[in-house]
Amino acid sequence: MFVEVETDAGVTGIAEATTHDKPRTIAKAIEEMSDYFVGKDPFDTEQIWLEMYRDEWFSKGVVNTTVCSAVDIACWDIKGKLLDKPVYELLGGNVHGDRLRAYANGWYTDTEGDPEGFAEAAERVVDDGYDAMKFDPFGTAWQRMSKKDLNHSVDIVRAVREAVGPDVDLLIECHGRFTAGQAVDIARKLDEFEPTWFEEPCPPDSISSLAEVADKSPIPVATGERHMTKHDFFDLVTRTDVDVFQPDLMNTGGITDGKKIAGLAEADHVSIAPHNPQGPVAGAIYSHFCTSTPNFMIQEMFQTYDVDWVDNLLVDPLEVEDGYVHVPEGPGFGIELNHDVVEEHAYTEDKVHTINLFEKDWEKRAVEKR
Repeated sequence: MFVEVETDAGVTGIAEATTHDKPRTIAKAIEEMSDYFVGKDPFDTEQIWLEMYRDEWFSKGVVNTTVCSAVDIACWDIKGKLLDKPVYELLGGNVHGDRLRAYANGWYTDTEGDPEGFAEAAERVVDDGYDAMKFDPFGTAWQRMSKKDLNHSVDIVRAVREAVGPDVDLLIECHGRFTAGQAVDIARKLDEFEPTWFEEPCPPDSISSLAEVADKSPIPVATGERHMTKHDFFDLVTRTDVDVFQPDLMNTGGITDGKKIAGLAEADHVSIAPHNPQGPVAGAIYSHFCTSTPNFMIQEMFQTYDVDWVDNLLVDPLEVEDGYVHVPEGPGFGIELNHDVVEEHAYTEDKVHTINLFEKDWEKRAVEKR
């Protein structure tokens, strides 16, 4: 879901507001909350963010924070365009250069859930230039796994490690599936394959479970895609030993709150690796945020394994090459929507199509292959 915010100066800011299973809800909420931002100065991002968050009674819900995010991000794009500066310069400068290391996701849709299929797909990811990849080997697991199913998941990770060798980062995704005890047991079994992180092992509604896993897991723990605003991340900093924060700026407060979350993390020597399952607009936004964030680690990208028309959504496609994202140059985020392509692929279905991570064959994602 893309958002454009127009100004009386003739400048339009772009944002992305993709939220799991809620496109129409978010679109309606933007209309309902428009009094907070229509007529305001786009340079007043702190004031706009404060009022949109504070004055809504149920502030912390993902619908509200996604609207806050979209408006905030569009305002940052407007600032950059009016000042003729890329957003990263407004955020403190180009700390990490003009190309950022990325990891691949969405690459295991044709594996049939078998170790051999995962291994073959992982080899293709390496051939595509990536030296880091994320995957969920746990099928439809919830809370606990049988010994048979757990051994199968371990076999998948083993097969991927053997296929790609010792120098590729393997990022193990759990999608909040497990109890603390089961998660610790799984982490210990996977440790021999040297994963780089163990992501969202427990549901995000239990900080205490997450703290237990982070304390006992031999693998560094990453989390944050379903934690909203700096307040949740303050709890993560003060109550857990999580190693990597993964805020989703499209949902958790945009650039304004994202920089504060990164600052909280930096103060505790925690790395930032934003969650990014969205499209090229989000990819460009993240590149500006990430290169200006001192404790940035790596950027998530689905783009190489997305629908075949994804690159055409922007007038100048976001460049992802050999496992690196190139930060767009130009004012603002340096991107413009290709409205003809956007309209060609406009969402018209009556039923919202989404991925149910607890439904059989969810990982096969019905997408048109490149």
